[in-house]
Amino acid sequence: MNEPRPSSQSARRHDAPSGAEAAASPGEKLAALRLAERHEVEDLLRALFECEHHGHAASDARLAGLTGASRASVLKTLARASAAGLAENAEDGWQLTPAGRDIAVLIMRAHRLIETQLARESSVPPSRWHEVAHAHEHGLTRDEVNRLADRLDNPRFDPHGDPIPTREGRIPEPEGQPLLSWRLEETGVIAHLEDEPPSLFAHLVATGLFAGMRFRVAERRPDASVLLVEGRSITLPAELAAMVRVRPLLESETPPPAAAIRLSDLPRGAAADVVTLLPGCIGGERSRLLDLGFVPGSRLEHALQSPFNGPAAFRVRGTLIALRREQAEQVLVVPAAAGA
Repeated sequence: MNEPRPSSQSARRHDAPSGAEAAASPGEKLAALRLAERHEVEDLLRALFECEHHGHAASDARLAGLTGASRASVLKTLARASAAGLAENAEDGWQLTPAGRDIAVLIMRAHRLIETQLARESSVPPSRWHEVAHAHEHGLTRDEVNRLADRLDNPRFDPHGDPIPTREGRIPEPEGQPLLSWRLEETGVIAHLEDEPPSLFAHLVATGLFAGMRFRVAERRPDASVLLVEGRSITLPAELAAMVRVRPLLESETPPPAAAIRLSDLPRGAAADVVTLLPGCIGGERSRLLDLGFVPGSRLEHALQSPFNGPAAFRVRGTLIALRREQAEQVLVVPAAAGA
């Protein structure tokens, strides 16, 4: 799978009521809008739900920031949502009506399930998951969303650590605490990477962080935090560190070995034992590496290295296997003692 395709049933995603209720149905009023306007309203409803979930007052300025639209555009969309019976103005800002909340939860559920599907089944890079999910979240019926959830074994959190609403509309409690409040030198796990705004998320992805990675805060400065993440030092500017939530290790989890490094850092000619594949190794690529023998405990040797940081060849179970640098980055190993 490369990217999910929008459903051919997108025009009827919101179940049309029957009988006398049809003329007054918020769902039908929404469906009567032009496609672009409907998507704008649905994006706005999701932003209102984000405000509700986090306890923030939903001013037009805040909604503009969440949707990426101008305040003037947001005000027009709010008027459409209000006319459809999906949102209403209150003393402390805008809020969802019950019908609007129902649609907002479905949009958020679809978005986060699509991101989970992309992470598990596609070759789409993490930096594009949000973009692809946003493009297709409007095109699924409620039944299609529920079938997708069932096929994915009803995950509670998406690949960024965001909670996925249940089919009943409940949202699991978010995990962890802000990275900026984590104690120095204590091992923890990356629980959540905020994926908005997309421009900052792209920079966060470029650092190599992924939900599920183990870390320690080695240094905290006013402008940045220095993390030791699965054998690699990463410096996060303050604005990126603010987008990360972390949690303690579970009883079943252990800190990474002190001597662990990434396979991409293993010198040519050196041998090492595989510790694990990191959480950033996903989908078909993870299955392929496991099938090739990159499993915990396997001994491997860095046999050949292409110039200019090109692919490297590793001898695993008597077979030479070439990996790109970004693939070798996802394998945690412990170098073997000399002569071992």
